[in-house]
Amino acid sequence: MTINNHPEIKPLNTIGILGGMSSEATSEYYKLINQKVKEAQGGYNIAEMVICSVNFANIERFVRAGSWDDAGAYLAEKAKYLEKAGASSIFLATNTMHKVRDDIKAVISIPFIDIFEVVCQEIKKQNKTKVGILGTYPVMTDSFFNQAYHEYGVELVSPNEADKKEIDRIIFEELTQNIFLDSSKVFYAKVMQDLVSKGAEGVILGCTEIKLLINQNDVIDIPLFDTTDLHCEMASKMCMAE
Repeated sequence: MTINNHPEIKPLNTIGILGGMSSEATSEYYKLINQKVKEAQGGYNIAEMVICSVNFANIERFVRAGSWDDAGAYLAEKAKYLEKAGASSIFLATNTMHKVRDDIKAVISIPFIDIFEVVCQEIKKQNKTKVGILGTYPVMTDSFFNQAYHEYGVELVSPNEADKKEIDRIIFEELTQNIFLDSSKVFYAKVMQDLVSKGAEGVILGCTEIKLLINQNDVIDIPLFDTTDLHCEMASKMCMAE
């Protein structure tokens, strides 16, 4: 294929990113997917994607109020925009809002790439079945998320109630606002150690912003399963038609 006598265009699939939950997380998705495509393809290659970034204020209100039906309807409409824009698949750039994944899947005809399936593939690859979970309060408490992982043979271990509330507070009041405090990193590391003491064989970073605060280099003795990185790895492969 040539256009105006230019060399053949590099064939890549256009992936769709449903983001804005938060903007920091979405920018990390954009950076990581492009980085992974560039590393694989070399040269000036980066991903081809379309992004629909929603107003995080709406999402925060849905989560706080437990308005999941409204959240599902809201994100389903945005997902349709991505399909109309030419996306060949959709990646929802958030853990929490996967609770409404069925609402999204019901209105699109292109593949929806489930973050739980992608993460569990890596957990099982490492021969682990019992892992800790960090994320927003719903991710750590709602039975939906336990069941989603259980479907793939993974048992979750959650922090205690006080720690759950503090983890959630840090996510919403600090991480989504691009605030990263050493004290919060120390707190997260301590919670991870507590989860290991409860039998966890590793810890899922079940919120896309957490990796911006703490990563494997900070807790070298605890295997971390970074949902953002794993989801983006799959996105890059889908983009490159692997």
